[in-house]
Amino acid sequence: MAEPMSSNMRDNGVDAVSEVNPTKLSWSLVVGVVRLYEMQNQWNPAEVYSVEMVLQDERGDRIHCSIPKQNIAVFKTLIREHELYSMKNFIVKGWGKGIRTCDHKYKLNFYIKTSVSRLTTGTFPFNPFRFVSYEEVQAMPAGNENHLIDYIGHVVGKEDVTNMVTKSGRECKLLGVYLEDLQKNRLKCTLFGDLVSKVEKILDKADGQPLVMVTQLFKPHLYLNEVNIQNSFHVSQIYINPDFPDVAIFRDSLTKEGDLCSQGITHIQSQPPQSVSDEINGDSIKSVEEILNMREESTCWVVGTIVSIEHGVRDWCYASCGFCPRKVQVNKDRYRLNTIITDGTGCIRIIIWNYEARVMIGKTANEIMDGSKDDHDETYPKALNDILEKKFLFKLSVTSKNINCVETVYTVLKISDDESIIGLHSSQSSSMDTPGVDELILSSLATGGQIGIDSGVNSASVVCLSKDSGTESNDESGQQTPGKVVTHDVASNSDIPYISPPEVQGSSNKIFRRGGAKRKME
Repeated sequence: MAEPMSSNMRDNGVDAVSEVNPTKLSWSLVVGVVRLYEMQNQWNPAEVYSVEMVLQDERGDRIHCSIPKQNIAVFKTLIREHELYSMKNFIVKGWGKGIRTCDHKYKLNFYIKTSVSRLTTGTFPFNPFRFVSYEEVQAMPAGNENHLIDYIGHVVGKEDVTNMVTKSGRECKLLGVYLEDLQKNRLKCTLFGDLVSKVEKILDKADGQPLVMVTQLFKPHLYLNEVNIQNSFHVSQIYINPDFPDVAIFRDSLTKEGDLCSQGITHIQSQPPQSVSDEINGDSIKSVEEILNMREESTCWVVGTIVSIEHGVRDWCYASCGFCPRKVQVNKDRYRLNTIITDGTGCIRIIIWNYEARVMIGKTANEIMDGSKDDHDETYPKALNDILEKKFLFKLSVTSKNINCVETVYTVLKISDDESIIGLHSSQSSSMDTPGVDELILSSLATGGQIGIDSGVNSASVVCLSKDSGTESNDESGQQTPGKVVTHDVASNSDIPYISPPEVQGSSNKIFRRGGAKRKME
């Protein structure tokens, strides 16, 4: 429970962070700066887009605050991390996408009338850390990676630094270190990006003295049935042997345990990537029908056959650069495959990004592009037909948009083509036995949507891949694409479930590939 605000502050017109809402602008807060960091312009990494802060009041309640680009010059030199301030007048707004640094429903934005004045350190007791125990980390629910935590431990092991590429195409370093608490519980901490270089230099210079690491605003992450922690780009911070009261207490407790100077840091062999068979359990395999009926955000596996690939001018790939997201200094094509899969219980549309598509196809997008120069149809390489009508095991991300909207695209997180695993789980992936449905869907895509079952019966329209809104946004690319409705005809006595079409004009310009034949969906 949060501590009550002192009567002195309340009498001086100071508001509690927990009370902040959009009903007014004239909020008056007395807060400490828990975290202060910069966000770069996504189109120009050399330019600072905003300054971000996590603020905490006397009661311990926190709220996120942003200083937009136009106001950075005014406040940048005034505000410092871990110091106290009186701040007044804010724009209060809701959260957008991305990592949440605190649980508050709203966030603050500075604007032209915001005022800031520095206070003495004795204004109220301020601790910028909320350390959680090893037991609390392990008890955190899987997938709750928006819940950022602080952790403290003694560095006892490290892995080799490796190179990696994030899903957004960003190249960076990766380092695993192992932290031990006072009860000898060992927790793996995975570092990415700039934090690797910072820690690597300190670990290389370690002189045998114990190194106490403080990780601030890290994400819990489930790996090999254990919850570890990892940093979030920009937000997270680390401190090694800092001059903080909590660290002094921790070091004193370590010293009482015995001679730690001779223990050193152990080199640990990097753990191999988690295999699909290790990750899958009976509950995580679902059918398409079960996925469409999900009511909670989660991840799940499904066995599905690719029956079509969206086809247009470079629909299957996009140009990117290893140095910045927009200005393509080095032309490097990456996959972006919009496909339809089915498992016999239904069909869904999925998007397969670069790394997973490379696993499926066995070639990079640049190699496919170079090899398709002789194709008559330059917008669609024939090599992509190799994955049509093939069965894969897909790990999907089920988001709130997938749950709340009639038709959205599911993002693929991982893919396996291991025939033994697919064969083992194919029977589990269907919640009902519907023989011949896959063949009916394949036939429908090949013949323009007509599924003939019994001649002379009235047909009903089936809405497939319809959009419930005018636009759709992809979280990773940030691009907006017009909403589309694609319809098929199906006999009324078909076993395939159908939905009455909405009063929306169907798209007439969407082209799909099936079996190497190009077809325009009417």
